[in-house]
Amino acid sequence: MKISLMDVGKLYGSDEAQVQALKPCSFVIESGEQIAITGASGSGKSTLLHLIGGLDKPSWGTIMYDNTDISDMNDNKLAEFRLRNVGFVFQAFNLLPELTAYENIILPALLDGKKPDKAHINNVIKRLDLWDRLNHMPGQLSGGQQQRVAIARALVNKPSILLCDEPTGNLDSKNSRNVIDLLNETANELNLLLVIVTHNNEIAQRYKRIINIVDGEVGGDI
Repeated sequence: MKISLMDVGKLYGSDEAQVQALKPCSFVIESGEQIAITGASGSGKSTLLHLIGGLDKPSWGTIMYDNTDISDMNDNKLAEFRLRNVGFVFQAFNLLPELTAYENIILPALLDGKKPDKAHINNVIKRLDLWDRLNHMPGQLSGGQQQRVAIARALVNKPSILLCDEPTGNLDSKNSRNVIDLLNETANELNLLLVIVTHNNEIAQRYKRIINIVDGEVGGDI
């Protein structure tokens, strides 16, 4: 699935408190492509990722997933579209503390009203080396283990797009390398379109295409 942005921008607030978080930008991310979005804290990189993923709507411009315009969808249709097409991995893991690792992993499938595909889930769990952690609560897992559970959850509905917002921000250097390796390997194996937001230049340099944002203005390889 290809993503096309056409003159997409974002404003927050109103009147004198209005902030232009993202200036108009246009670019295409091809199906199966892997890219990094970089920039300083507050530069607008997370805003861009949230717009790409349909977590927020642009103030102007159009976002297309192949021939589907997600920027014009109502909230319910957009939530359904995200659930079935996009996997998200966040810095804070966002696991539900009252659920086991396995329950967190299968939650998106249950929310979509589907019977979980056990063969696919078992393959993801095996790939992410989580077999001996499935009955643990999030509080009983290390940061690296929690992030692997979050990655498994993002993959459970077989998305074609995987969006990651500072996925190694709460991890040490060893776990950071392991998580990026896992994301890249998984994206290659499943032919996913992968976008990683990072302020870490070492991580960004692992990708052939880097989009850099400075004060809301998109540059780099667009």
